Amino acid sequence: MEGVEVYKTHPSLHQSLTISISPYTLTFYFAFSFFVHLVTMSGIQQAMSLLIASFHKYSGKEGDKFTLSKVELKELLQAELGEMLGKASDKSAVDRIFKDLDSNKDNTVDFKEYVTLVSCLTVMCNDFFIKK
Repeated sequence: MEGVEVYKTHPSLHQSLTISISPYTLTFYFAFSFFVHLVTMSGIQQAMSLLIASFHKYSGKEGDKFTLSKVELKELLQAELGEMLGKASDKSAVDRIFKDLDSNKDNTVDFKEYVTLVSCLTVMCNDFFIKK
């Protein structure tokens, strides 16, 4: 596959940038573009972007790329929320969390169900710190 010429002018730059993108550097280009965009976003926008990126980091490894299987959810819980959830390695605890999240009973957790978990945990953390 050949490289692709990209001509881009960023509003904050007073010059244009021409980059020759090969398939190997395409990933870096998009990652760098996302990082630059992330730096200019508000805190809430950054949080939203990170929630989306975290979900898609784990979804789709076992089938549908827009949902989490039980195994994918367990991996996400252990890696991203480790100490906060403590017993995420306990199979029965993961089963209960999965069952509670899977509101439409399709044996997967979609993005809406995932955000419900994160929102509930955020409320619990807020309540905990208010009481301290």
